[in-house]
Amino acid sequence: MKRRAEHLVLKRDGRREFLRATKLARSIHLALFSVGVDEDWRALELANVVLQALRQKQRMAGEVTTSSNTVLTMLTTSDLSDAVQHVLVVTGQPTAAVSFGAVAAERSRRRQSLATMSRSPGLGLVSSSLAESSLAASSLAARERRLTRE
Repeated sequence: MKRRAEHLVLKRDGRREFLRATKLARSIHLALFSVGVDEDWRALELANVVLQALRQKQRMAGEVTTSSNTVLTMLTTSDLSDAVQHVLVVTGQPTAAVSFGAVAAERSRRRQSLATMSRSPGLGLVSSSLAESSLAASSLAARERRLTRE
């Protein structure tokens, strides 16, 4: 997939990142795998359907043009999540859609708890070091998973 402005995603923390179809397909595969469907091709097809639907939705919403360039509406992570859940339900995998939503809710809960721990004045340095150590542990685990796949 080429890196173009139409593929920019606005993350929950305000960052902008290029959309990676493989990352979307991997998350769909994990949702399908959690309900007993272990088919890589199905996750890839569903990711393709989600991306096509989002492109069509962007085209129908229209482009806002300025004097020098064209500005497209930017995708958000919640738009992507809603589209994936809708496609999973429509294709006959409602339990995978629930699983996909549950994973998103768990990640949101973890983000909020880490943010709350780092802001609490009573814990001070202990909470920030705890938040940093949990983030370091999660990034280390992700790196190990990535290396085992290769």
